Amino acid sequence: MRIRELRKQAGMTQAQLAQAVGVGQSDISRIESGQRQVTVPQLCAIAMALKVHPAELLPMPAAA
Repeated sequence: MRIRELRKQAGMTQAQLAQAVGVGQSDISRIESGQRQVTVPQLCAIAMALKVHPAELLPMPAAA
């Protein structure tokens, strides 16, 4: 997922994003590192907090 990249572009810390989404900072850390799966509602909340479309949080497809 591209959450870390987009969060940094937005100038947000993990703690700020976590507060906006309603989860703990450690949850954001685990989501960004791939240690925790994100639910669809959480994905939408993260996208809203980062002011991006939810699809922008998904990995880019590999070039063929």
